[in-house]
Amino acid sequence: MDISELHALLTTIIHKKARKGAVAMEQYTQRFCETYELLESTDRAKLLQMLAYKFCTPKGAALEAASKYIKGATESSDAAQSAYLARTLRDSLTPQYTELFDQINRLPGGFAFLVHMRADILEFIRSNRDDTAMRAMSDVLMKKLETWIIGTLDLKRITWNSPAYTIEKLGQYESVHAVKSWLDVKRRLGSGRRCFGFFHRSVPMEPLVFVWVALTDSITGNVQSILRDREPKTLREEAHAKCAIFYSINSQPGLAGVDLGNFLIKRVVGVLRADLPNISTFCTLSPLPRFRAWLDHWLTPKALEDPPNDINIPVYALEQLVSRVPGASTWTAALKHIIDSHGWTSSQDTLDAMEPVIRTLGAHYLMNVKRGNSRCAYDPVANFHLRNGACLHRVNWRGNTSYNGLRQSLELMCNYNYVLDRIEDNNERYVRDGAIAVSGDDPYIAQAQASSISAKL
Repeated sequence: MDISELHALLTTIIHKKARKGAVAMEQYTQRFCETYELLESTDRAKLLQMLAYKFCTPKGAALEAASKYIKGATESSDAAQSAYLARTLRDSLTPQYTELFDQINRLPGGFAFLVHMRADILEFIRSNRDDTAMRAMSDVLMKKLETWIIGTLDLKRITWNSPAYTIEKLGQYESVHAVKSWLDVKRRLGSGRRCFGFFHRSVPMEPLVFVWVALTDSITGNVQSILRDREPKTLREEAHAKCAIFYSINSQPGLAGVDLGNFLIKRVVGVLRADLPNISTFCTLSPLPRFRAWLDHWLTPKALEDPPNDINIPVYALEQLVSRVPGASTWTAALKHIIDSHGWTSSQDTLDAMEPVIRTLGAHYLMNVKRGNSRCAYDPVANFHLRNGACLHRVNWRGNTSYNGLRQSLELMCNYNYVLDRIEDNNERYVRDGAIAVSGDDPYIAQAQASSISAKL
């Protein structure tokens, strides 16, 4: 089917030109879905662009409806007429492609198709960030998916006895700590471990979002100790575990921006409390995905020559760091030299010199660096958990020693503690004031918190 035939098919579906009613519309829509799935990625991109540009909001109809609404609002006091004009204006501003989305969602498996279609849209946007029409279509579809999800999700525990198709999807959608083999998955689903997911009722074997949990005796600071643990707790030992560590939350790519993780964590906490009343601490082990990028941006040429003095790092730590780089005149220059070099993590002396500096910078990054002019944390993972009412608990040196951990965050990870009787208050204060709740006794977080408070005085 060439592009002109696809355009004609979309016109038939969107403008409801099928002459035989609902059955014919379903057949045309099914035909579109089957054609789409057969296309190569480049042809899918062309089709999606055609949909975004040719079937967007019709400008002429919108202008006409807006003109009538303004005229009616100024010349008439008839409430019924005003309501009619408002509805007409709203309808005229609705992109035409929403009709296609509605028709697809009515098909068996249609919801899953749309999730995968949005993943294709997002993939296109990643390399074409200035395409506002595609971004607009992505946002519209995201809102549609959010609406359709409400009341249709089932929480299920995923085990090694779950369908192979479901287990395969865990590996496919895992984006935080890569699954390397079936044995890797089996270990993560074994005793002392849990995995829970939300499933849409029309796609009962494919998790939309899922979370991995480790049952431990204390709050864990290193993810390799979880991923590589060959002797996790036995079923009997699970009854004595004190902590549930949420160490990875993932969703399907097409659901990016749809806030399911918040609901999932709260539901899973409820299930764990009921099944394992011995669990008293619910904590994450989370990445800092933008820390290294922020640090590279912060280490400007000016900062390398004259280090900023708004971050309080002990003098002994700065002197120790400078001593690791002969010829370095400032601690910022020494830091940049080290992080840009290869193999620095293999030197214990360098690691010892780096720890207080990187933990101080990491705590400052989480506590004090904001997104634009907002009060929200710059780090997306931090913003997610703090918005959910968690407390920032601890910054963990060498929390993720994998290549990805080094590349993203110089191996830092952090814990967010869901203190159950503080969640609502924490959420309200963060959303209203940007206030970040803290638990535990991490001295680096305490220092960053004190700096934040003094800066506001």
